[in-house]
Amino acid sequence: MQNSSVSAHIREHREKAGLTQAQLAEAVFATRQTVGNWERGATLPDIQSLQLLAGVFGVTVDELLGGDADELAREAANDRRVLMRSFIMEWVNILVIICVGLARSALRELGMSWSAYQGYSMVLGVIQWTVMLYMLFAVAGRDRVRRARDLVNATDIVAFLEGRASADELPRDWFYRWVLTKVNWWRWGIVAVLLVCFVAMGMGATRSIA
Repeated sequence: MQNSSVSAHIREHREKAGLTQAQLAEAVFATRQTVGNWERGATLPDIQSLQLLAGVFGVTVDELLGGDADELAREAANDRRVLMRSFIMEWVNILVIICVGLARSALRELGMSWSAYQGYSMVLGVIQWTVMLYMLFAVAGRDRVRRARDLVNATDIVAFLEGRASADELPRDWFYRWVLTKVNWWRWGIVAVLLVCFVAMGMGATRSIA
């Protein structure tokens, strides 16, 4: 589906309703910038936003989209899969890093020569880098979806994954308040801990094999 056709329909119905972008944004629980992105074709509204838009304009979703609702639903489902794949690959990458570190520690305990250790370590490194490259590919797909869907932060992403119209509809419990809003802190904290652990293991490997 072409973004331009959807954006034209949204703008046309908004102007017919005599609404400004700010007024429409308030009615559908979005920001004026988001509505502007929809009308420029920079991003696409999700199904929930389309339902709200259709309600404001007094039309059906099919009428608003010109019969493209099914295609939009398929695109939204595909974008959700892209997001989930990227999150899964991030955790798989972390697990692989941990497992590779543990495997290298186990190899050191076998008392093998430095050249043999390097050979096994290289194989483990290839596995680790292969997983990391696939993760980066998945993250690139996630960034594309974030730009297309105007998903600014983790709460916006979760709202989209859960099929909510906006992050304002998310529950106000500890997970959404403290975990999601601090997700970057948690991520960098894990990275810092892993770096410290692997530096320590690397120093131990050099001493034990030498």
